[in-house]
Amino acid sequence: MDKFINVKDIKDNIDFVNLAITLKCINAKSKEDMLKVCNEGNFTFENLTSNIQIHSDIVNSIDIKNIGQKLEGDALITNVKNVPLLIFTADCVPIAFIDKKNKAIGLAHAGWRGTYDQIGKKTINNMVSKYNSNLEDITCVIGPSIGPCCYEVSKELIEKFNTILTNKGENFYIIKESKYYLDLWKINEIILRDAGIKSENIINLNICTSCKCDSFHSYRKHDKTDGRIGMILEIK
Repeated sequence: MDKFINVKDIKDNIDFVNLAITLKCINAKSKEDMLKVCNEGNFTFENLTSNIQIHSDIVNSIDIKNIGQKLEGDALITNVKNVPLLIFTADCVPIAFIDKKNKAIGLAHAGWRGTYDQIGKKTINNMVSKYNSNLEDITCVIGPSIGPCCYEVSKELIEKFNTILTNKGENFYIIKESKYYLDLWKINEIILRDAGIKSENIINLNICTSCKCDSFHSYRKHDKTDGRIGMILEIK
């Protein structure tokens, strides 16, 4: 049984990183499960590093002194080899950041709160300041998460996002049968582009965890499940 998927564009075109996204048979919160993924996917399990996720905009940088340390936050960056970064999602948006030139990486967990606080932009800014990353060298991957087809929200939340998306000229929600559906994919794409990432360097997998709940954990579809998808990224 497959334990994870790879991103073809990354696997074929960026040879210094290893990126995987776990499937429903794996609970990324389980050390035993992640050991299986690391063994099969050639990740360095003993250096696996993740956050205590709190739906914040906090970006933690990982160096040789804090490998494996659990810090509160919702994004991770590093330029250290053989240190796999890991974030947990189950409908929230996982975003990977890869600086192809300076060989630095990052991951962000963007639920609606992190998206509203523009954690994607803050992750990029931290990579620029910490690793001298150039915006044109960064590729981003938006992983499996709840899509605009399924993410029903209140009108109040739509209005809240309107305050940061005014004059963007792009629709970031859908109205169906008087119900509002938020497009976190589109909003994060807008945030990444506004941060300076080229449109052609943003890879959106367009996989809805609610529609594809047979393959991925979905917090909404699976009755507030404790199971989590893991996005794992390592510099080889």
